[in-house]
Amino acid sequence: MQANIQKFFKFCSKLWKRFLNYNNSKKRFIVYLIALTIVLLCFSIVTINLPSSEGRDRLAKFALFSTAYFRSFIVIALSLVFLIGRNLSTKFKKTMVHIFSLREDEPLVDFAFLWIITSVFMGIVDTVGVSKEFSDRMNIAGGAIIAQLMLLAGLIRSFITLRLTAKKSARRTKILNIPEDQSSEHRPEIVNKPRKPMNHLFDGLEKE
Repeated sequence: MQANIQKFFKFCSKLWKRFLNYNNSKKRFIVYLIALTIVLLCFSIVTINLPSSEGRDRLAKFALFSTAYFRSFIVIALSLVFLIGRNLSTKFKKTMVHIFSLREDEPLVDFAFLWIITSVFMGIVDTVGVSKEFSDRMNIAGGAIIAQLMLLAGLIRSFITLRLTAKKSARRTKILNIPEDQSSEHRPEIVNKPRKPMNHLFDGLEKE
């Protein structure tokens, strides 16, 4: 038991040291992912007023990991595990790079998985909104509102990062891909330089 506890603390210490080595932007995104995971998996997203025999309504709260949203929970949980593992674990990131042939710091991956989580979660919220048209017993909980705001902020942040990375890549491509006609105009001596005949190199072989 003590050996397992020591291994756990060593693992946490290793992750903490790795976290401190990241830049500020990476640190903020990792903290955001952890906070988003807590909100999505622990906070209630739907409340229902259930009638009771005593004449008073009983308030039932449903979180994402309940049996009612099991399939949505699986998709969101796997996406969160992928995002956290990709941004925090070097081995996980190298494995994903080897499988999908992506760059280690590809911002499109973060944006795509946040988009998947947002799409699934918005589907749940929209379903509750439709149910409210027919019954006042079902309502959206405060956890769902917080999660929507966090997902929207994460998408905006990932989109801005994606645009900045694309601009940097475009600048590098312009610098590296210099047209041949421009390079020859700047150095005409390369094009106009007469070539020396090389037939004399084989004169000795013909005599033999």
